[in-house]
Amino acid sequence: MLNVSANHLAKVETGSRCCSIELLQDLSSCLNVRTDYLLNGDASHNNHLRERLTFLAQELEKITEDLPVWG
Repeated sequence: MLNVSANHLAKVETGSRCCSIELLQDLSSCLNVRTDYLLNGDASHNNHLRERLTFLAQELEKITEDLPVWG
């Protein structure tokens, strides 16, 4: 859990308060995102994961298309 009040966090979100490095790191850890994403919305890491998942789904489809259907 974060050791910060909801009021402080709301002010950080709206930009009326600054965020400490420690809070930024804690938020990053809690939300399972990189700090650069929190700072500037960089979703390049997520895009890479999406591309990788798409590729793997296509490969899985190729592998399973020749399997017999049971039922």
